[in-house]
Amino acid sequence: MDGSSLAGTGFVMALPDNVRRDLLARGQARAFERGQIIQQRGDAARAFWYIESGSVQIGRYGIDGRLILFALLGAGETFGELAFMGEFPRTVDAIAGSDCTLIRIGDSELQSLMASDPAITRLLLKTMALTVQQAFNLIEASRNLSVPQRLAQALLQLYGDQADGAAIMVTQQDLADLVGVSRVSLGKALTGLQEAGMVEPGYGCVTIRDGSALRDMVAG
Repeated sequence: MDGSSLAGTGFVMALPDNVRRDLLARGQARAFERGQIIQQRGDAARAFWYIESGSVQIGRYGIDGRLILFALLGAGETFGELAFMGEFPRTVDAIAGSDCTLIRIGDSELQSLMASDPAITRLLLKTMALTVQQAFNLIEASRNLSVPQRLAQALLQLYGDQADGAAIMVTQQDLADLVGVSRVSLGKALTGLQEAGMVEPGYGCVTIRDGSALRDMVAG
């Protein structure tokens, strides 16, 4: 998906297991190094992407050349599907936030999947509509969260289903942009999570010590 906080979703992961495996098997795996540009604003949308491993930064470059971060996506998320299916140009830039492996799903892969079963088309539309609604619900819920809760939410998004002890490759400035606060406010919130034993900040990374506690914090 392209645009603001809706830059990525679990669109593919929301599909039934057999359909998801079939779709991904038809796609093309591509590796990107950290910092490498995946797509640029204004590009023709000839495919969408599934993140198999690593992270992807979604945002827009300002006139000063700095990336304004909208979202930092992790394994299992997709991006670019709205522009692809709507046949309009990309509205955001996508950059590899770490070394990552993506699966490119283009028109031929999607058409072959839909041709294999007429019911697939309706299922794809229903799944996309559901993930869009979930994204809007998440944005609405986030408005009432404190800065530490929003930080915990962002970290959980990147953490995914990894075990405690996993290190997320992300800078504190990236997190500040993602949460929508100043670097100072982000630092205070991160220190609070560290003192509570939930995370351990490092150079260019944050190690998750207690994922369950982070989830409890977001839930209030």
